[in-house]
Amino acid sequence: MLKTLALFLALASSVAAENSIIAGYLARSDATAHLEIDLIQKELEDLIGSETCTDFDKLEDFYNGITGTNKGAYFSTIPTYGLGAGENLAVVTKEYTKYYNKDDFHDEWVRKAIANKSTKFKKGNADFNAAFSTAIPGDCVGSEEVVKKGLSYTSTLYEAFQLAQKAIDLVVDGCIQQADASCTDAVEAWDSSVAIYVGSLEGEDGTNVLDSKGKGSYGKAPYALADKRCANYKNCGPNHDLDTKDETSPINMQILALYAAGSQAAYNGNSGLMKYYLRLISNKAAVPLIQGTFRYYWRLSQGSVSDKEVGEGGAFAFGALPKLWACSTKAEKRAFPEMKIGGGIAGSSTGPGVNIDIIRLAFQCNYRCLGITCKDVGALYDGDATPRIPACDDDDNGSINVCDKPKKNVRTACKDFIKKPGIGGRDKLKFSLAESL
Repeated sequence: MLKTLALFLALASSVAAENSIIAGYLARSDATAHLEIDLIQKELEDLIGSETCTDFDKLEDFYNGITGTNKGAYFSTIPTYGLGAGENLAVVTKEYTKYYNKDDFHDEWVRKAIANKSTKFKKGNADFNAAFSTAIPGDCVGSEEVVKKGLSYTSTLYEAFQLAQKAIDLVVDGCIQQADASCTDAVEAWDSSVAIYVGSLEGEDGTNVLDSKGKGSYGKAPYALADKRCANYKNCGPNHDLDTKDETSPINMQILALYAAGSQAAYNGNSGLMKYYLRLISNKAAVPLIQGTFRYYWRLSQGSVSDKEVGEGGAFAFGALPKLWACSTKAEKRAFPEMKIGGGIAGSSTGPGVNIDIIRLAFQCNYRCLGITCKDVGALYDGDATPRIPACDDDDNGSINVCDKPKKNVRTACKDFIKKPGIGGRDKLKFSLAESL
């Protein structure tokens, strides 16, 4: 009896050592290596965090892996899966690569920001020289925001989605753990996707625990962004009604639940379900990017000419615009001129300024296509008692049930912001579970 108990405890201890708890998600594998990728991001941000050009000038050597821990070059290797022989880009990441017409669009974004030059994309270009060349001497805050948020919140999603695609491809090729206990690669790849999305700095519980001074500490990955933005929109927590740092974003709750379901699908070998969950994860991951876009372009619409806010707004738009374009090229065409870094509107002291209503309608009119709701995004308070940007109404918007249609007032307001998807059929997706079976 004692021997049996000792054997059971030893086995239980072995299983525990192999597993990771990631913001409440129970990984079936040890995802430590991917969890700690966020420490590279932290080192980069610590390096340039003073917002001075003196420190920003150190970034190029770090990014190329010459200085620091020599791991900064990791960013230019994204995606670590998807560009090799026989590897696939996920459908959800093609929204980015087709919009920018580059598989390494994130690398070009950073390198052009470092060089203070213009990007050479098919869509979504930024002219960093025009935007930031008049900065206060020694102040490179705009370029800093472009780099750190572009990497942390868009490049990281690219990597996370591609690791999920790796898991899907492995299952399609027959690596099913339920049928073969030795075939753990697919489940490990799925766990790695979760690890990249959350990062090690969030800990096992994923809450930004408050210290004695009432301050919390966020991580450096997309999970942290969702928690930051829900505080600005007062829609943290399970009831979408809180704004404190120690409350989790409902978007993160949804995404981690979808990841958990996808883990079970990977274990059982259901690649169709995995594709379906990855699509839903990608949809919900766009919400904090849209929230950030609204937040900073609202400020720019109020007369701000701050390099910091131009840089932050542009960095959020960098991840949000490809999703919008995939749903409606008409909406992207209307919104992009208001949002372009160095475009003469955002942050301009002489131009007409940003029209926040164009940006708001471009996204809200396409929530149905994007697979998100008015409730997901919420109303922008940003510390005010009344909303700076009110939330839209899901009943009016027709964005709760896939069978709903927008009401007449919404159809009228949205007529110039819908249709003509950048990716054929993207606006016809209904996100029905039946599609995956």
